[in-house]
Amino acid sequence: MDRYWDNVIFSDEASFWAKSSIRRVWATQANRLIERTVKHPVKVHVWGCFSKQGFGTLHIFTQNLDAAKMVQIYERVLLPSAQRWFTKKNENWLLQEDNDPKHRSRLCTAWKQENGVDVLDWPSQSPDANPIENVWALIKFKLRGKKIWTVKQLIRQIRFVWRSLSEDYAVKLVESMPRR
Repeated sequence: MDRYWDNVIFSDEASFWAKSSIRRVWATQANRLIERTVKHPVKVHVWGCFSKQGFGTLHIFTQNLDAAKMVQIYERVLLPSAQRWFTKKNENWLLQEDNDPKHRSRLCTAWKQENGVDVLDWPSQSPDANPIENVWALIKFKLRGKKIWTVKQLIRQIRFVWRSLSEDYAVKLVESMPRR
């Protein structure tokens, strides 16, 4: 698909867990291996966006994402990023998001129409085509092996990695779109 990708804001959400280490201990009575695991590991959800101009504000939350929360994210995170990148230059832009039912809900659809947000048509179940999946994979890779035990530590580490992402990386991701 030939298209001009410089005015597209790529967005998605992901979940991150703190990896608790599994310690193996031999029990003395039965000499059996016991694996200790955490039943409810530390977990957060993130929503992020980027364009060829760089990475937007990252929104981190712990509750489940529904249409009402998605509208809040659009208002508090998406629009300020879009204004910083495009509106000040008086450029039109498109939002790329997957076909999650939340994004297509009546509430979100009405909000996008009321606020003039045009959405790029996107094929269903095509994570390999969305470059933000590369960003989530990179963040997860950089978090691997870190000792993270609390939600606060996890959030701090995710924000640290997100802020370290360069504008050059965003440019490379957008320029990779014709090959995807």
